[in-house]
Amino acid sequence: MLPLLRPKNIDLGELALIQENIAHRVVQKNGFRKIETIAGCDISFAKGDRARAACVILDYKDLQLLDQKVVNIKLKFPYIPTFLAFRELEGMLKAVKGMEADVYMIGAQGIAHPRRAGLASHFGVSVNRPALGIAKTRLCGETKDPVRKRGAYSLLRDGGETIGATLRTQPDTRPIYVSIGHNISLKTAIRVTLETTRKHRLSEPLILAHALATKSI
Repeated sequence: MLPLLRPKNIDLGELALIQENIAHRVVQKNGFRKIETIAGCDISFAKGDRARAACVILDYKDLQLLDQKVVNIKLKFPYIPTFLAFRELEGMLKAVKGMEADVYMIGAQGIAHPRRAGLASHFGVSVNRPALGIAKTRLCGETKDPVRKRGAYSLLRDGGETIGATLRTQPDTRPIYVSIGHNISLKTAIRVTLETTRKHRLSEPLILAHALATKSI
């Protein structure tokens, strides 16, 4: 477990340096040959400092559920915008322990983050596995609204750097924001997102992980 999972204090300057270190470790190309299984990971919050972290494993071809795991966690770090990983990563790692998949889909930002180190990138670098981030809202950068058809997307750029894509997964819904977590290219992250999306705005791995995490909350 990396030291970044348990910061000794809330010195945002030091935490930002940790994020910059994570960003330098991110590999923006595919770290796999094929995808046979895909994981969805999410966290839902209960009262106070209690939450539930969930991981589901799906067959990539037919999206059938193969395995699932949910753990109760105690949050040890406050909510601070752009520092989400220090609050949620430790619990998420407990949920994915022993849950092997070719690619991990995280319900959060990857490099589409002011310091290029959102939760999906922290996760991917920590476990050194392919990961992508999917978020329902934009954290930073500029983009154009893609045309209203499934599969349309516009690049998300910040300071001249491409940090993700604004992707329309359904013609009559708001777009989502896809970004590299680690060991995956943006082109592949977009393709994986579309190939795992059925009737809803979000991909099936995230829908199932969220449902599992919120069950009994």
